[in-house]
Amino acid sequence: MLYLLLACVTVQAANHCVILQYHHFSNDTPRITSVTLEQFDDHLDYLKDNNFNVMALRDVVMALEHKQELPDRCVSLTVDDAYISVYQNAAPRLKKLGWPLTVFINTEGVDQGISSYMTWDQMRELSKQGVTFENHGHGHIHMIRKNKGENDEDWRQRVINDISMAQRRISEEIGLAPRLFAHPYGEYNPATLKIISNMGLTGFGQQSGPAWPGADFAVLPRFPMAANYAAMQSFKTKVNTLPLPVVRAEPADPLVPLPQKRPGLRLTLLAGAYSKAAIQCFIGGSNDVEIAWNTDGVDQFTETPKFDLGPARHRTNCTMPSSQKGRYHWYSHNWFVRKADGSWYAEY
Repeated sequence: MLYLLLACVTVQAANHCVILQYHHFSNDTPRITSVTLEQFDDHLDYLKDNNFNVMALRDVVMALEHKQELPDRCVSLTVDDAYISVYQNAAPRLKKLGWPLTVFINTEGVDQGISSYMTWDQMRELSKQGVTFENHGHGHIHMIRKNKGENDEDWRQRVINDISMAQRRISEEIGLAPRLFAHPYGEYNPATLKIISNMGLTGFGQQSGPAWPGADFAVLPRFPMAANYAAMQSFKTKVNTLPLPVVRAEPADPLVPLPQKRPGLRLTLLAGAYSKAAIQCFIGGSNDVEIAWNTDGVDQFTETPKFDLGPARHRTNCTMPSSQKGRYHWYSHNWFVRKADGSWYAEY
């Protein structure tokens, strides 16, 4: 059985990095977006005890863009929303270890002085310690959702204004212009990706998998860390993952057109860089998925759920065992499914 050739060379010359996404570091905040302090300590202990290379996100992006080598078992730590527990609990732990951290800020909540957020003074303090602050939009809006009566150009300008406002506020308060952008709620479409690219920003989503040079730099993957997704066995698997070399995913738009409920995802891989028998795909944790390989010699397959997807975000994960024991190649894709009347699902 042939496994991914890339796996055989990653030990000498890795070309990928696992990026972790956190929100709250607390035992008292909403479970769906939190890791407990015990969980976070376990994460850090595992990375330290197993000699992981914890890198600043900007350095990772630069290496990927220029196709430079990255150390094997590269990990980068990121946080969305600038909650106070970053200042109280995460940053002090990382300072002791000498490890970098990137925080994506939605600036409206900070400007309003909401108590669950850090203040600009606290962020300036962390910035002097080496924490980097990047763009998460101003209002933490659902960027792919149009307001009632809004045309394409009005929507586009509203999204640009929201991102630009955050760009300006972070530059004013921290003194360093953001280069990176995290899509709120992990929602994106081709139009938002074009906006991000045109603004000269590198984007990040909430779909899983390692970042590598073949990924889309307008929506690089990150592994969300919260609740059961942050459990230690799951954490160990994820930080040790390798890229599944998907060079094209179709359709480009993750918004499922109505009334479709069983969207097919067509993935094209590097030629010969896989084992057909070893690839598995899951949607929402279910492997009740049909995988149909292209029969005309193209390295391509389509995976389709055998069940209806309800109104929500749905994550498709495709994995393949690596020739390196205990490591998996991983690719992820999000579907956004609206209600039958075209309205949107609720979101935290």
